Amino acid sequence: MTSPARTRPYEGRTVTVGTLHGKERQFAPAFARWHGMTARATRALDTDLLGTFSGEVARTLVPVAAATAKAVAATEESGSSLGLASEASYVSSAGGFGPVMHEEIAVFVDQERGTRVVETIRAFAAVPAPVTLREGVGIEAGLRRLGFPENALIIRMPDGTLHKGITDRAAVEDLFAVARSAGPMTLERDLRAHHNPSRQRVLRRLAWVLAARLTTPCPACRTPGFGRVAVIRGLPCAWCGEPTRRIIADVHGCGLCDERVEVGRGNGRADPGSCDQCNP
Repeated sequence: MTSPARTRPYEGRTVTVGTLHGKERQFAPAFARWHGMTARATRALDTDLLGTFSGEVARTLVPVAAATAKAVAATEESGSSLGLASEASYVSSAGGFGPVMHEEIAVFVDQERGTRVVETIRAFAAVPAPVTLREGVGIEAGLRRLGFPENALIIRMPDGTLHKGITDRAAVEDLFAVARSAGPMTLERDLRAHHNPSRQRVLRRLAWVLAARLTTPCPACRTPGFGRVAVIRGLPCAWCGEPTRRIIADVHGCGLCDERVEVGRGNGRADPGSCDQCNP
């Protein structure tokens, strides 16, 4: 497939980012580079109502639905037709004993066109297990393990009270002094975007991919954002030739019309380790 010439359909426009956590700072450079756009944050949108990492508000929507809801709400608050938001999830593989996979989903909505463009990045993440402190236990090793102070902390007190965004050593010690006689205090890494450098790096990568995609028009109707909307699995096994769960092609599509194009990955053959026949 010959790629359509890139365009700048949103030249000079402003996109409103639905965020409480400074994500506009990660999205702004890519959108400025590719489109000459300005990214600004919502002023009063409480995105925590859709769920929090720390669990005080349960997540009831799947990530892409949550990101879409935030992007649409951003347009409604700002009166702009362009909205942007992201949602992250962290999942440990192998029954909780494998590496942690960070999935970040970004959604761009254009209310004038009635379109939505979704991009996803997955990356392995170093997310240490929470550290529990009790009376008589030093805090130094636990702080090092959590990457403090480069990474902020969420501190869960014995009574369940949460203290978020902790980056000051004195604040940790003060809270420990209060907690030690009442019970264990739990420290965990704060995964919110404004307090997590590794997540910020992933967001910047995702912003670049999404902003670049918006320069690609649909070959049929010229709507911005033509790109991957699905995958086709079934890459043949290198040993037996049977289809595997590995991806053999991407499906690129339009957010407005029904145009779809299958794009092969040229992967050749799948490792037999991913074959249900050779490695049941």
